[in-house]
Amino acid sequence: MKKILFLLFSIGFLTACDDGDIIVTTFNFDNETQLNACRENQGFDSEGNTLEETDENIYILYTTNNEPNESISLSINQDFTGKFEGLTSADTLNIQLNANNKIVYRTYTGSINGNQYFCGDLPPSNPKVIEEYTSAIGGSVQLITTIINQDDNDGVEKELEDLNNNGNYFDDDTDNDGIPNFLDTDDDNDNVPTQVEIEVDAPILTENDFPDTDGDGIPNYLDEDDDNDGTISRYEDLNAYVNADSDGNPILNPQDDDTNDNDIPNYLDPEDSEELEIDIFRDNIISRTFRTRVVAKNITMQSTYSNEVIVLETLVLGYLDVTSNNEIIVPD
Repeated sequence: MKKILFLLFSIGFLTACDDGDIIVTTFNFDNETQLNACRENQGFDSEGNTLEETDENIYILYTTNNEPNESISLSINQDFTGKFEGLTSADTLNIQLNANNKIVYRTYTGSINGNQYFCGDLPPSNPKVIEEYTSAIGGSVQLITTIINQDDNDGVEKELEDLNNNGNYFDDDTDNDGIPNFLDTDDDNDNVPTQVEIEVDAPILTENDFPDTDGDGIPNYLDEDDDNDGTISRYEDLNAYVNADSDGNPILNPQDDDTNDNDIPNYLDPEDSEELEIDIFRDNIISRTFRTRVVAKNITMQSTYSNEVIVLETLVLGYLDVTSNNEIIVPD
């Protein structure tokens, strides 16, 4: 009687052939199954958990079950971090299965620690492997990465950054730098972060209680000339090059310039309008969560311990989430 390996609740096409005894193995995973990752140059904490650096390449994706004790893994020999730099578009990586890029399914005599088993230098000697199926050359895996959450954490509610109130957060870009306001940590490109500008003491507030130093109806965080003295705020950073770093790069901070020593920075003081043209901008660093769905197409799984061959038209391994609080946004 044929042995059948069920790797999914539903599979488009499956065949298996073998002359052995009846063995039914279940592995329940799908789009809702969360995957884990092993990365290059990655260590462990005192409890055996991986210390991840999201900029490092991923070389294994895996997941495990304890009832029964089993795992499935995908080895990756290509550049893949689980992230991308664009604003909105999904990124798909197509991997051809071969000796270096392969899927391995195993069952064990006991439960395994996935971190130690897959990400360590050598897998533990116990538990023992009972069954193993490895993908043959041919077929492919798609890694489909999208953004499921992103925020500039600038203190302005996302709804308030939809200035035209049309429900599309991507078409509001006050400073026309290609980064929509809800992802822009400096909405007016004056090199004073929005998070700082909404906390400035000012006698005049806008309708939404944001500071408006010059009373022109534009909150400071959206106003390129906060004090309306005719010099844009970015150009009132007179000591930017005086305080340059060791590489000669300017320190972009208009907040520490006070020419007349009245405890009001030049960019908020209409009495100080001296300018220094600076058309360099702070990096736009935000937090983002990426999700990669892993789908194998037209693969053949071969048993290591028998002649069994299983053909799968579609195999959904699950998803990987990657969160980073240090993403530099570059416009598409």
